[in-house]
Amino acid sequence: MLRHLNGLAWRVSRGATITTLLMHIVVVFGSAGIAQSQRWVIDGLRSHPRDGGLTWLLIPVAVAAFAQAASTISTRVAANVAVGLAQKVEVELSEEILGHAAHVPTIEHLERSDYLDRVFLAAKGSGALASWTRAVTATAVCAAMLGLSLWLLALVHPALLLLGLTTLPLLLVAGRAQTAMRRVTDETAEVTRLESELNALVLDPAAAKEIRISGAGQTLSARADELWADVTGAHHKVLMKSAALEAAGWLCYALGLGGALALVARQVIDGRIGIGALVLVVSLSAQLRWQLGALRENYRQSAEAGRIAEHYRWLRSYAQNSDTRELTPAPAHLTSGITLENITFTYPNSDTPVLRTISTHLPAGSVVGLVGINGAGKSTLVKLLTGLYRPGSGRIVVDDQPLTDIDPHTWAAASCGVFQDFARLQLLVRETIGVGDLSALDDTAAIDHAVTAAGAADLVNSLSAGLDTQLGTLFGGVDLSGGQWQRLALARGMMRTAPLLLILDEPTAALDPQAEHDLFENFARHARAAAARTGAVTVLVSHRFSTVSMADHVIVIADGGIVESGSHQELLDSGGRYAELYATQARAYQS
Repeated sequence: MLRHLNGLAWRVSRGATITTLLMHIVVVFGSAGIAQSQRWVIDGLRSHPRDGGLTWLLIPVAVAAFAQAASTISTRVAANVAVGLAQKVEVELSEEILGHAAHVPTIEHLERSDYLDRVFLAAKGSGALASWTRAVTATAVCAAMLGLSLWLLALVHPALLLLGLTTLPLLLVAGRAQTAMRRVTDETAEVTRLESELNALVLDPAAAKEIRISGAGQTLSARADELWADVTGAHHKVLMKSAALEAAGWLCYALGLGGALALVARQVIDGRIGIGALVLVVSLSAQLRWQLGALRENYRQSAEAGRIAEHYRWLRSYAQNSDTRELTPAPAHLTSGITLENITFTYPNSDTPVLRTISTHLPAGSVVGLVGINGAGKSTLVKLLTGLYRPGSGRIVVDDQPLTDIDPHTWAAASCGVFQDFARLQLLVRETIGVGDLSALDDTAAIDHAVTAAGAADLVNSLSAGLDTQLGTLFGGVDLSGGQWQRLALARGMMRTAPLLLILDEPTAALDPQAEHDLFENFARHARAAAARTGAVTVLVSHRFSTVSMADHVIVIADGGIVESGSHQELLDSGGRYAELYATQARAYQS
């Protein structure tokens, strides 16, 4: 991971990378030069008590001045350059993290809480991760300075090396503290994510009406405060325990330092060494204290970045190894269709299967309607067909090829449609629609065709700047009604003109029955055209039987399985569940 981060730093700014490294080297030797020059001065005063010219002071003073200036300037330059470099690397890392999350063809990592925690921690910690190289380098610099200081102390008296042993408890305590903090952060990731979501919900315009009317705003805010108190409380316990242990570590160092000063003072009194050695020890003791503090802090930052790196590596591996087999691209044309063979599926962290042994064939060029009560598994089946989830058992076959052997990205590119939880993209109208087929994002004719097919021409023409109108209040644009947003989502779903799979999962819930009927007449023409070009299969999920009646074949799902299938008329004539549901809805419309 460090090699990757170093590569990013080198790529975004070679000059800043080299400058930071050189400045750190100067800092290491600068601090030692200051302390050593002080010893030379003191010992020189004792050796030349009657030398009025003081020419012997030139070299020690020059070394001290140069070391002080070089150390101070290098520290400032290294800090400023490192911060700017880390910011640039953070931008690259954020793009990588989002790219890895988006690269995964399935959506399991976006719906499983344990996976979401890791994605959340990786994204939230991109700043710490970007600073990892700087923190590791600074840790190495502090360790080198500490080692150099101990070497200078050993030159005074070998026993002073024992002072280095008194630093070990402090460093060990710092390591244990970071391990405990890392564990608490990981354990509270879900609570932290929930707290963040609650705060975002209170400020979300889409939820504002319901929250204001219900008066739930203060309750949600209070709940977020409680969650934050739980998280900070858990962290506070670890910090207090760590502080107590750290105080013990500093006490151990202070006792060692006191012994070192006493030893050197005794040596000076006995005349075995000069008083400059005592000044050197005093000077280095102050530097040691600073070096230990800096080493501890940089170690803390390194450990924090290392924790984030674990989640980053998991996400990258999950994205890269989602399927390591040799995969073939999606076919250009369907000849047989799509076959489901003994499909079962259970959502993660659940023991209840949503689908149980689903077997059916969706002929090429057909329009298939899915019918069932809420929770029957219709949308789950759609997710399986589009490759967003994989079956627990059984398989989906496209013509004669298992869907798992097809490159998921090419299969996604060969699928289109609209889901019931469609996105409200606050972009320009042309972009909101055009992203349905990125290859035609700048093709105004293709966008106009999709707008017409979705029956959204009147809506677009009524906007002040037509296709160039900014949507959404977040960016000072125009807000739309639910039905208007839905029409634009439908237009987006019609951008691809040569798909293999078209999905309409309750896409017209915000439209009145007549508008829905008109829309599906347009969409039926779009589906037939796609079927003629590529043998596309259209899957229609709707609760309105007037819409489902347009399908060539209707599948009724209940209790996780297929209970009926056939044409609209065949199912009516059979008098089964479909006929019962159809009659119930018809009576409701008549009344």
